Amino acid sequence: MNLPRAPLVWIVIPTWNRAADLRDCLESLRALDYANRRLVVVDNASTDGTADLVAADFPEAELIALPANLGAATASNAGFQHALARGADFILRLDSDTTVAPDFLSRLVACAAADPAVGALVGTVFYADPPDRIWSMGARRVSPLFDTRDLAVLGGSDLAPDAPHDVDYVWSAGILLSRHALEVTGGFDPDFFVYHEEMDLCERLRAAGLRLCVLPGAHMWHRVGELQTGPRLAYLWARGKMLFVRKHSRGRHRAVLVAYAYAYALFRAVRPRPQGGNRGPLAAVLRGLTAGLTLPLNRSRGPFPGPP
Repeated sequence: MNLPRAPLVWIVIPTWNRAADLRDCLESLRALDYANRRLVVVDNASTDGTADLVAADFPEAELIALPANLGAATASNAGFQHALARGADFILRLDSDTTVAPDFLSRLVACAAADPAVGALVGTVFYADPPDRIWSMGARRVSPLFDTRDLAVLGGSDLAPDAPHDVDYVWSAGILLSRHALEVTGGFDPDFFVYHEEMDLCERLRAAGLRLCVLPGAHMWHRVGELQTGPRLAYLWARGKMLFVRKHSRGRHRAVLVAYAYAYALFRAVRPRPQGGNRGPLAAVLRGLTAGLTLPLNRSRGPFPGPP
């Protein structure tokens, strides 16, 4: 009896100076119960021994060493291109500060392979600490201002664990993408360095007629970056936010969104909150918003080129 081949999954992990977290991530991947997989780490010119760690302790992982920190979007795309050129049917894109359950990948692949219309699929993402608290199950848009509410907040934790549930946005901390999804979108837009690149990809996936779904029974854990603040993070967050606004709004809608972004930044400077908001000092936020509003856009972005 000839059984159908299990889809080939490439796991792509972009990273920058997170060697300790990356070790935990790679150790968790060794316990996966899905066999037909390959692994590539894309190192954004880390200075903390990341490349040496991968070479010495994780020989099963291929390494792409970028010449400089080119950002999460570009690093992810380098991994996507590498995987597609080597026959990937699906690509699991992971942040380097995540760990996954042994059945995480097998659950996602079984679900995505059953419906070719599923372009992107995530599971339930828990905080690393506390590990039983849900961080995200994907999100739905709740206003024309691109405000979102996580499905967990909307009652997603009560959904059937083994059925896919449609959402508007999935976060790239752990996202399974089909080959077709990457071929029709070209992956992440390299205009984004980090932050909001997955929201942009989600908009383009839905425009291509593909579903974005969460499979609640697939579990992973994340050392969540939203707990971090500082001028650099604030600048990059605001820059990505404004790039997203430019790319997905027009006319009066764009004018309202731009005004709202600046007003929100000022409001959060006056009334800060422990998480989210400005992600750092107001001056850095304003510089980021202005950069995202004025930087030239790369209008040549398209499908992936041929094999590297």
